[in-house]
Amino acid sequence: MGFFSNHGILGINARNLLYIRPYNKKKAIKLADDKIKTKQFLSTRDIPVPKLFGIIKNPLELEKYDFNSLPAAFVLKPNHGFGGEGIIPIIDKKDDYYITAGGKRITKEEIIDHIHDILDGRFSISNVGDSAFFEQYIVSDDIVGKFSYGGLPDIRIVVHNLIPVMAMIRLPTKESDGKANLHLGAVGVGIDIAKGETTHIVHKNEIIHELPEGLGQIKGLKIPFWDDILLIASKVQLITNLGYTAIDICLDKTSGPVLLEINARAGLGVQIANLAPLRRRLERIEGIRVTNPTKGVRIAKDMFGNTVEKEIETLSGKPVIGTEENIELIQKSGIHHLSAKIDTTRTRSIIDQETAKKIGLLNKEEEYDDEKSTLKIKFSLKGHRIQTIVDIEDIDSEKHKLIIGTRDLSNFLIETTIKQEEKTKIPTVKKITKHLPHTKTPNFKKMDKDLIEVDSKIKLLYHLKPTNLESEKKKFLDNPNKDPQFEYPQLKFDPVELTHALEKIKPDNSPLGKIFQAKKKEIFNKISLIEAIDEERFSEISIKLFGKPGEDDLLNAKKLITEIDIENIKKQESIFTEEDAIKRFNEIFAKYGLENWKAKIKDSMVADCIAGKNNRLFIRKGARFSKERIESLIVHEIETHILTAENGKMQPYEIFNRGLANYLQTQEGMAMWNVEQQRKHPFSQNYSALAHVIAIDSALKHSFSKTYATLIELGIPATTAFKSCLKAKRGISDTSKPGAFTKDLVYYKGYYQVREFIEKGGQLRDLYIGKMDVADVDRAKEISGVRDAMILPGWLK
Repeated sequence: MGFFSNHGILGINARNLLYIRPYNKKKAIKLADDKIKTKQFLSTRDIPVPKLFGIIKNPLELEKYDFNSLPAAFVLKPNHGFGGEGIIPIIDKKDDYYITAGGKRITKEEIIDHIHDILDGRFSISNVGDSAFFEQYIVSDDIVGKFSYGGLPDIRIVVHNLIPVMAMIRLPTKESDGKANLHLGAVGVGIDIAKGETTHIVHKNEIIHELPEGLGQIKGLKIPFWDDILLIASKVQLITNLGYTAIDICLDKTSGPVLLEINARAGLGVQIANLAPLRRRLERIEGIRVTNPTKGVRIAKDMFGNTVEKEIETLSGKPVIGTEENIELIQKSGIHHLSAKIDTTRTRSIIDQETAKKIGLLNKEEEYDDEKSTLKIKFSLKGHRIQTIVDIEDIDSEKHKLIIGTRDLSNFLIETTIKQEEKTKIPTVKKITKHLPHTKTPNFKKMDKDLIEVDSKIKLLYHLKPTNLESEKKKFLDNPNKDPQFEYPQLKFDPVELTHALEKIKPDNSPLGKIFQAKKKEIFNKISLIEAIDEERFSEISIKLFGKPGEDDLLNAKKLITEIDIENIKKQESIFTEEDAIKRFNEIFAKYGLENWKAKIKDSMVADCIAGKNNRLFIRKGARFSKERIESLIVHEIETHILTAENGKMQPYEIFNRGLANYLQTQEGMAMWNVEQQRKHPFSQNYSALAHVIAIDSALKHSFSKTYATLIELGIPATTAFKSCLKAKRGISDTSKPGAFTKDLVYYKGYYQVREFIEKGGQLRDLYIGKMDVADVDRAKEISGVRDAMILPGWLK
């Protein structure tokens, strides 16, 4: 009774009033309540989750479901279940029976009946119809698993303001039938946040001194991967936007921490297991500014645990490393010693480009594609040899020339308080004299460099290209009524890190400052767009970036497309190979003195030809061209995009080469205008650009299959129709739902934008100054050092 009489206990009403209502938005709660969406969403953001084996949404799918496709061990769960209700963990199959974690034998018919109950909403949090799903059965780590009876123990961490506030491990018992839910009879054991050590044991709200069923004494147990567990919990809270949440994580025997689920309305038994009032801890962290999960974990350890003293010996058989370590880079020519930064917010490791050249990993004159800028290296960390693939980038640090990401850290535990010795820098005190207030001149060069660095890490189109495109394309073309179910790659960057880097860039209101402000806002939106993949807000953010078709645009596009003789265009002979195209393109490069540019064949491209980075014009392997098509591509790709980029390189700021905010619409519109003027090829004949307008409008409202049927009805060839639908539905997983990526509207909108600019007296040569929006032309000319375009198409001179 003494514990409950203490002040600072958080009750259900206070939890709802003080933390759930103010901090958990309805949309975030909706995501947390949907287990399938939650795990799909988090898995694309580098959070480890169990493998999904199958989903059953209705009785018809249940009737057709192939239970033989399931492995011997799996877990059956209701999608919107709560409190552990409706979950059946299966550990084996013998004869015609399934064996549960609690040792019961059940038949397939009993499982089917149970799924019917799930579909009817018996276990649903809101008592409405639900879906059932099968996922991987996690085999617990032996260190923790030996204290559990027949089921999977999990670790619950309460997180608020990115700070892990309190934690406990939940152990299934015979009474709880192998489930880790306290109200069903499972045991809760408090965990010291700082040390990761177990403390008090609670069973049915009573403190006990030993585990039931003779499972032994668990007090003082060190939880493996504790730092990783806390960091995952904080990251999940940030990603899901749940201000107050409980994260359930288990320890897999082979892969370590795995997220089980997130809870927007977590129970309060964690207070009893820790003999500490939760409300008091939550009040202590109110108002603390936490910029990232790593800092949140550090604050938690400082505030809610004893001083952390890591022993030299390893924890769970794994050596402890700090956030900075010396490593040995192993080559045939010898060993090179480098200082490395340990970065748990990054997946793949990175080596500094100049360092790679100096030590002979990369030839000094070697060029590489932006998409393939990787190396295979071998290095030794704390006596452990690691062979891995690293990215090549410019690392802006005098000290660290290698950044080690999580993919290469699975055999280590990380202590964030351990660092290499650094000399303390004593600030110079300057004599202060009385003058009028002085405004510091902005460092535009640094702003330019920092913006480009952040923008280059995003790789928008990479993240929006489905990883299962070929298989889904085949399925759809075999049956155009079946909407593709796309999967997307994991994030290649840390949104928190990049957002934090952007926040440090503070442009003024000068002409250049306003250009940087607009680019900063655009990059923020691009990060948000990638984070919103397969969310309802995805289309909204895309429209913010690229716009959407208006009613007049749609009517005009449909009118123009019905006037095109598409069959006649298709009959044009495409007799020239990719090698023929390369020869012609290289002739044009020589004509303009662009010796640094080369045409190159590339696999796995959607477009036939595209100007890439690192001075490469890529041609799709196997592409065929008519003579007119090659000459049009010269105008479009070389005499527009490449010449503009080259002029941008001559400007005092790199942003003119990389691209100002909203530059893409003007660039593509300019290319369309140039082709119309020089090749006498009317814009109205470019049915792909018109198809994009119609596809985007339809995709925002309808499914992939409906959008495809709309294009086919207008006479668009099947190949072009599929490409337009694919471009419009990128970023959507279940394409039967409405939603669209609206970027490819830029061709249509840009053409009319540039045409209006010219008709109002604008000079086309001004658009060649660098990659910029029409609206930025006058502002760009005000910037000191910006020069007129030096390289122009022969027909414009």
